[in-house]
Amino acid sequence: MHESIDDICKAIDENLLRNLELMQEKIDVNVQMEKILRDGYIELAKAKYIRGKESISVLQVPIEDERVITLFELETKLTEETGKIVPNFDISLKKSDNYGDEIQDPIKWFGVLVPQSLRIAQKRFQESLYLVVRAANIQAEITSVVDKLQSLYFLKHTSCSTNDPKNSVILSC
Repeated sequence: MHESIDDICKAIDENLLRNLELMQEKIDVNVQMEKILRDGYIELAKAKYIRGKESISVLQVPIEDERVITLFELETKLTEETGKIVPNFDISLKKSDNYGDEIQDPIKWFGVLVPQSLRIAQKRFQESLYLVVRAANIQAEITSVVDKLQSLYFLKHTSCSTNDPKNSVILSC
């Protein structure tokens, strides 16, 4: 890879800008996730107030079934960017568990006629899962950009050290 110092510096600048954009995007996602989780906890508190603290608690969660079943399935795809493997995450709603049984909505553990605020709380917590996956993908991309930056800095440093010492001071290596 015999690039000029100007090309390397331009690539460094582009990657630094991309890194800043990704950091801003991650902050925005974290703020949005915080708001959705807060709304979910408020709705959960409303449901507990409406039905009573004993009717919506951990005591309604079935413990006789030893299997842990999730509503969502995590899918991980590995993509290769500039020689580095970068994970890409996605989640999807599962239709059935590993045993072929249809997955029961966990809100039914609390009865058939549950308060609307409990359904809203469940929806908020599910929305937050999608934001968690988005934040993980952004973080993986940030890591990839930082790796690119490190290799570009190394390339710039080696290019500057092979040049004339008088020119390296001018090029600000």
